[in-house]
Amino acid sequence: MRISKGYWLWGLFPSKEEYFLNEIKAKVQSKLESPFFETHITIAGPFFNIDDIFLNKLKNFAKNSPSIVLNICGYDFKQEIFRSFYITVKKSLCLTELRRNIYELNNFDLGNNYYPHISLSYGNHEIETKKDLISKLPELNEQIRISKIAIVEVNEDLNFWKIIESFDLN
Repeated sequence: MRISKGYWLWGLFPSKEEYFLNEIKAKVQSKLESPFFETHITIAGPFFNIDDIFLNKLKNFAKNSPSIVLNICGYDFKQEIFRSFYITVKKSLCLTELRRNIYELNNFDLGNNYYPHISLSYGNHEIETKKDLISKLPELNEQIRISKIAIVEVNEDLNFWKIIESFDLN
C-alpha cells in the first residue's frame, strides 16, 4: 500500500540542470495538466516523522558526501498518477549507495521497488497524448547531477509537496 502522507528525501539539481529540467517540465505540463511540484528525484522515504537527531545526521552526511551523477535513460510514462510522465534514471551503484547510507541514518523502506525517475507530470493522462509528447521534447543530457538533498513534507491527497530544508552535497 502506498503511503500518501509523510516525509520524503528528494535529490535536487544545480541551477543549470534545474533550469533545463524545468523548461522541459513546463512543456510537458502545457499538454498534461498537473499539480505543481519542484523538479526532483525521490531518494528515500517515506518517514512518518523527522526529528532533530535525524536532521543533524543528514546535514553532516550531506556535508561529507559528494554530489552524485545520474545516468539518464530517456522519457517514459506509466498509467500511474505519480509516474504519469517522467525521465527514467538508471539505478546506479552511486544511487544505491546513497540510499543505503541514508538508510543507516534513519530506516525507511529500502525494498526492491525503488524506481528512480524525475517526474515531469502527475495525473491521469491519455497514452496517445504522452506518446505524441515524447517526440516533441528536446534530447536529454546523458548525465545530470544531484547537488542537494531536501527533506520534503508530503500529502499526496492534497497535492501538497513542501521542501522543509535542503542540504548541499559537498
